Amino acid sequence: VSAVAIVTFTSTGSTTLRAARERPDVPILGLTPKASTARRLSLAWGVHPVKTKSLHSFTEMVDMAVRGALSEDFAGPGERLVVTAGVPFGTPGATNILRIAWVE
Repeated sequence: VSAVAIVTFTSTGSTTLRAARERPDVPILGLTPKASTARRLSLAWGVHPVKTKSLHSFTEMVDMAVRGALSEDFAGPGERLVVTAGVPFGTPGATNILRIAWVE
């Protein structure tokens, strides 16, 4: 896939921790609306937690992943991101989406 980062949307942190357990060669951005989850993720290997607002649509999720990767200097224009999330949003344990997103 040649992605430069993995972006996970998580409310409890479990999705991000599962990704970190595999020790990928690229950084993991753990985007979460909960400050307590962000604090817990800061202790995980290879994870850069970012507190975000709650999401309500799939398009908003991809846009936030790209903006977050750009603002945190994990991606640049023309690069790819692996984005994971669950629908319905905010439901713990519902990770069921994996998408490759292009940074523009």
